[in-house]
Amino acid sequence: MTLIEKHHWSLSSNIFLRFIFLYLLFYIYPYGFEYIRELDTSDISFWKGITIWFGESFLGWEFDEKNLLNGFDSKYDYSRFLLITVLSLIGSIIWIIIDSKFKLHYNSKLKTLTRTILRYHIGLTLIIYGLSKVFMLQFGEMDLDRLENTIGNHNGMSYLWAFMSYSKFYTMSTGWVEVIGGVLLLFRRSTFIGSFILFIAMINVVIIDIGYDVRVKMFAIHLLLMTILLINNDLKRIVNFFILNKPTKPIIEQALFSNRKSKKVGYILKSSILLYFTVSSIINFSERIQSQTTNRYPSLTGFHEVEIQIINGDTIPKSTTNRWKNISINGSSYRSESLKITHMDKQQSYYLFEADTIKKTIDFRPFNDSENKVYKFTYDILEDNIYIFQGIYKDDSFWIKTKAKTLKDYRLTKNGMRWITDLK
Repeated sequence: MTLIEKHHWSLSSNIFLRFIFLYLLFYIYPYGFEYIRELDTSDISFWKGITIWFGESFLGWEFDEKNLLNGFDSKYDYSRFLLITVLSLIGSIIWIIIDSKFKLHYNSKLKTLTRTILRYHIGLTLIIYGLSKVFMLQFGEMDLDRLENTIGNHNGMSYLWAFMSYSKFYTMSTGWVEVIGGVLLLFRRSTFIGSFILFIAMINVVIIDIGYDVRVKMFAIHLLLMTILLINNDLKRIVNFFILNKPTKPIIEQALFSNRKSKKVGYILKSSILLYFTVSSIINFSERIQSQTTNRYPSLTGFHEVEIQIINGDTIPKSTTNRWKNISINGSSYRSESLKITHMDKQQSYYLFEADTIKKTIDFRPFNDSENKVYKFTYDILEDNIYIFQGIYKDDSFWIKTKAKTLKDYRLTKNGMRWITDLK
């Protein structure tokens, strides 16, 4: 036997339901629409001006309007969270007064609508983030630049990213948990198990984000609180089953559309949402996988220590600050076919490159270069990963000898996971 939930609505329950509904709408619109790929949130957002005014007037904060760091636990984010809390509280009180005046009763429908929004928002969001872990896109894979960086140069967030990028098994497993939980939320019958899975997953995410000072802590906390709101429907059953060892009865997750005609509309709407999301996600992840994992020039990939650098016929000593220290080619897993030059004074320059592996030429140009400058080098590969580069760079003639290291030259990435530790 199943139960259709019945609830006595007290004044506090009425206010809480409306507060949650309004806060959810204000929070999601428009910055939460990460699953709508074609949407530019800056075009439809009304929050910027009012949030800055609120933060300046009531919190005494100053804002850099060109760099608000929206979505990264910034002053702008906290100002908006407090603002929508105030607006939701005021709105819910006004809403209650209007309902009581006109004797309106639709709390069950409002609760169902709120839970439906929660299910789809949490589900679609975590499917996206889960897939980005499954395909090793969110944290990237362990790459040469991370391997060469020292622990002391990391902040907490970049240290976590390096940790997650090391193990494909662990990262992909956590991704599949989020994907499975997210898919389960898209269907009423599996809402409880989906929300329970994601509740556990999001506790882990929140603890990690706080512990490693990840700059999306409030984003993760909001998702955790949303899963708690979904589980709250089954809280009594959970206590009875897991703690009190009492029998429980299933609760029917109410449908948003109840009669025959509206159910057809609901099926069409749901099918359209899932079809759009599926097609959009396939396109999005195909492009991201292509841009992050395609490496047309594996023979050049390496962390090149500059052993000799000759400019215009003069050998540049290592004590010279603007001398090149190393060249990282395809060193970042986030951007294939990229090149980074580090100078002795630790200044770094970033480039995109193309190579002709038959003619052994490499052309590289600075990121975001409006002047379209292109530097052309030739190269030779000798024994023991020795490379010779020659060409013109900033109107000077360069001759460079490097010694390259690949992923196989580092202890961390050399062996991988082993079931038997002492078996060679």
